[in-house]
Amino acid sequence: MATSKYFRPFDIVRYNFGDNESPVFMSDLTQYVDLIDQIKDNTSFYNKYTIVSGERPDTLSYELYESTDHYWTFFLLNDHIRESGWPIADNEILEYAKLRWPNRVTTTEIDFGKTFPVGSIVTGQTSGTVGTVIKRNLDMGQLVINTVGNNNYGDTEIISYQEEDGSNITMRLVQESEQYNAAHHYEDADGNYTDIDPHDDATPSAFIPITNVNRLRLRNEQLKEIIVLKPDALASVTGEFNKLMRQRRL
Repeated sequence: MATSKYFRPFDIVRYNFGDNESPVFMSDLTQYVDLIDQIKDNTSFYNKYTIVSGERPDTLSYELYESTDHYWTFFLLNDHIRESGWPIADNEILEYAKLRWPNRVTTTEIDFGKTFPVGSIVTGQTSGTVGTVIKRNLDMGQLVINTVGNNNYGDTEIISYQEEDGSNITMRLVQESEQYNAAHHYEDADGNYTDIDPHDDATPSAFIPITNVNRLRLRNEQLKEIIVLKPDALASVTGEFNKLMRQRRL
């Protein structure tokens, strides 16, 4: 595979990717010049752009500059996509969410702070579903459970696990769902994070549950809003960037 033009001004260094691996030659990714940072606040250099669902960095580069070589400018100009990655196509979000959050989430109003520890084997008394607790979210009254065969518990079902001394501990659920459809947090009408009392069944109706998949969709929409170099500024900016990078090698 050909090396991207973006990396050509970088020094080549020997790097070990593992204790037992032989060193390989690669670009020195620690090199950096702040030229792009200096022009981010200068609107004469860039336009605002909304990424179309399914659009790739190379295709956008070709659309704007008639070359696929300038995709790297999008990442240097936009901290949010450099940190979080390029937005996912809209029709791929749900499948991505299912892979990222593959477990079940049970919700209860009972304080389980001293019970149902991570690693405990939980059985549904009605459904017979068996699973292992992999995470506890006490602020939301949630247990994240990896169930056998991804089977589900029932809403309002009683679940139980056995303590080391052989005693059987039970708890009634108020809700059960796929992890990707479970509430990540609650917001008020103004979109502000809002704490809830998981032991109170009277959560205000004005509080809006934001699920994991909905939070992903919202973040994905934010990632689509970027700035791009104006075509008439591209040559001067990228030329100066490459010149400064080469000077670092002297």
